[in-house]
Amino acid sequence: MLDAPEIFLLIDLNTLFACKPYEWLEFSPMGRCFVPEAVHQELEAWAGHRSDTAESKIAREYCRLMLEGDWYLARSPIHADTQRPFTRRARLAIDVRNSAESLAQSSPRQLVVVVSNDRALLQQLHALRLDNLTGVPVSTFLTWSRTKRQPPVVIQHVRSMQSHSLQVLSAGNHRHLRPFLTSNYPKFSSQPVYHSTWRDRVLPLLPLILILSGLTLGWCFAQPFIQQLPSTSEQNQ
Repeated sequence: MLDAPEIFLLIDLNTLFACKPYEWLEFSPMGRCFVPEAVHQELEAWAGHRSDTAESKIAREYCRLMLEGDWYLARSPIHADTQRPFTRRARLAIDVRNSAESLAQSSPRQLVVVVSNDRALLQQLHALRLDNLTGVPVSTFLTWSRTKRQPPVVIQHVRSMQSHSLQVLSAGNHRHLRPFLTSNYPKFSSQPVYHSTWRDRVLPLLPLILILSGLTLGWCFAQPFIQQLPSTSEQNQ
């Protein structure tokens, strides 16, 4: 039996506002979490407000999560429709749709699931007719995260991808995932990676070298006096 595809979760703005911050921690077990760049910018703007509104508090919690958690930022390519005048909400929906489409096209072996309460957006995703792209409303996703049972629409896409896996692998022009991950949130290793030089190797030993040099010089100065001690004792006798 073919392995099930990895799940990529693209989180919309209304999902973060509809859920509690502690519920966000339950997202990662369902799949790898992504946030569209436009959504990230919107939340950063809310976090910068010096107010105690619910939106600002949630935005600040989100920024803390992005710095400490394992979520990623999905970049949205520039399309011709983004140059036209739209309302703020409509432009945000377009950016989310473009991010979802690009992420799905660049990752044909993963299933991209958009989590959003925007019905028009979910219908647009369905109209794209991509085997590895679908969407679910927030309530369905929360049930999924609590019961660990995939929604029917997700199961349908998983089975479709499994049945067409050979076609996907043969036709997939795979690009690496990294162009969609922002450098603002890299996965830092416990130790810095760099090429060591002779200074890096010598400087930690410098105190030891100075101590040994001091002992050597002291021995050189003390040695003539030590050699005179036996002759001096004999004269005293």
